[in-house]
Amino acid sequence: MEAKFEKGQRARVTKKNGKVVEGTIRDWGYNPCTFEREYSLDYMKKGKRWTMICIPETNIEAIE
Repeated sequence: MEAKFEKGQRARVTKKNGKVVEGTIRDWGYNPCTFEREYSLDYMKKGKRWTMICIPETNIEAIE
């Protein structure tokens, strides 16, 4: 099974509260319970780099 997004690719994630976060795909793996792909996203917040983890593939949109 191949990943839909590649490491280093720019992406956009919409959080549960509706806030949109843009960043770079850092890594991906499988959820051991559902066997679905999940990603990590690096993004900037107040001048610091943060990492959002366990993002389902369906919640990510590629930025061209």
